[in-house]
Amino acid sequence: MKRLLEIRKLSQKDKKWIHRDSFRILNKEEIWITAYEKLKGNKGALTPGSTPETMDGMSLERLKRLQEKVCSGKYKFKPVKLTYIPKPDGRRRPLGLSTANDKIVQEVMRMILEAIYEPVFVEESFGFRAGLGCHDALYHVENKFRWMDYVIEGDIEQAYPTIDHRILIKILQKRIDDHRFITLVWKCLKCGVLDEEQIKWLKTGVPQGSIVSPILANIYYHELDKFVQILTIKYETPESERNNLKSPAYKALEYKINKVSERMRNHEPQTKERHELSKELKTLRSEHLQTNSLKNNTIRIEYVRYADDWMIGMSGYKKLAHKIKEEISNFMKNDLVQNLHPLKTKITNLREGNVHFLGYEIFLPKNRPISSYKGKRVKTIRRSQPQLRFDIPVAEITKRYAERGYFKQLPKGVRPISIGSYTVLEDHVIVSHYRSLWLGLLNYYSGCPNRGRLQYIHYLLHMSCAMTLGHRHRMSCSKIFRKHGKTLKIEIKDTAKTVSFPYKTSWKLKERKWLRGKKVEIPNYRQVKNLVS
Repeated sequence: MKRLLEIRKLSQKDKKWIHRDSFRILNKEEIWITAYEKLKGNKGALTPGSTPETMDGMSLERLKRLQEKVCSGKYKFKPVKLTYIPKPDGRRRPLGLSTANDKIVQEVMRMILEAIYEPVFVEESFGFRAGLGCHDALYHVENKFRWMDYVIEGDIEQAYPTIDHRILIKILQKRIDDHRFITLVWKCLKCGVLDEEQIKWLKTGVPQGSIVSPILANIYYHELDKFVQILTIKYETPESERNNLKSPAYKALEYKINKVSERMRNHEPQTKERHELSKELKTLRSEHLQTNSLKNNTIRIEYVRYADDWMIGMSGYKKLAHKIKEEISNFMKNDLVQNLHPLKTKITNLREGNVHFLGYEIFLPKNRPISSYKGKRVKTIRRSQPQLRFDIPVAEITKRYAERGYFKQLPKGVRPISIGSYTVLEDHVIVSHYRSLWLGLLNYYSGCPNRGRLQYIHYLLHMSCAMTLGHRHRMSCSKIFRKHGKTLKIEIKDTAKTVSFPYKTSWKLKERKWLRGKKVEIPNYRQVKNLVS
């Protein structure tokens, strides 16, 4: 592990450092044991891939045999077994399942790649990185995008399946000068997929669900991050010039306002002259607010990326936003051999429409809020700075849960229903499942200022849970609530533990917070599995 720390330090010291003899780390027994220890507690540790073997029964001898096979160059990755997750539009999303040995080898590869590339990745990249999560990306958006006029929402068509293997290897070779390690990556990419009993050999793509896929995708899209940095330097107004671009009309009004203010100070309060000057000052200030302050629009560019989801914010001209979008589209097509979705990649005015990013709807209020203070003979009017609003897509959330059978879709809205298949389960299992669904939503949308928007979803899940319990015991919801209380508190048999559905009653703004530094995941409504299959 000391060797990994040395590699990380070299990358931090020089971001262009070329790493040699990376493969030699695989000779260290410690890294294999560490990789196994990280994986053995995962949910998928006992899930078989294309072969029946799992992490169960892994011994030190088996690890040594695996290490020797990899270090001798004789190891071959088994085909990745594909399973499909249905999408609401009828399509299916592939998910790859690797064998137990392949998972350990991939974890070792991931640890080495992370040590090399983690110090190199840009600050605006948040996906699949240690100590960073969705809320870190959203916090970055809240702080950096508040001054933006237009946002380019990026959507890459079939991002993971279209990653070009040859281009990825060339990108790796820029920083890793080690033929044996590159060959190991090649073997991993070329292992093939087992799709419905047929093995397919693919020239593009990294399997979703693979341990090493996220870091490889981040390395691939780091090229996009660097290209956006080039565009920022190319188009953004330098910091030194931003304070010297006031328009002549704006400067003239500032001069008049100062002169009238000086004349007012020379007159006693309540005099006719001061009253006339006050009216003139009010007119000038009104005109001042409506006048464009800048001679030329200051161009500012901000960027954020989470895995394959990215946005570029821009203050300036809409024509420039279209130009930047076109340049990125050409870069993706020519350099990364991928395409931006023609409909989903769009330019949005933040004051006229909503931007969708990581499950939130983001927008700027059309009018800045105005606050006033009235003291002795003085009335001060202040316009507050623009604040980004983060809203919860309630209709989208309820629609997804309706597709999974928790609610019934009506012509207008939804209503809670019981899930008949859950009635064979114990009461505490049912309540625990609904509890996890609700807490996942509550934690993820803790950054929304209007958290009361979740109250409707809370009611629906709460009632659906009670109705399912009622269905199981052939009782009405009112009887269920009388028996278990409004929190649906259930005792777990043969233990002193209880489980309950959290009854949320407070939706105060002061409770709003981003859960930074934590792996808060987007609620994936498409993957809410039925407990009984």
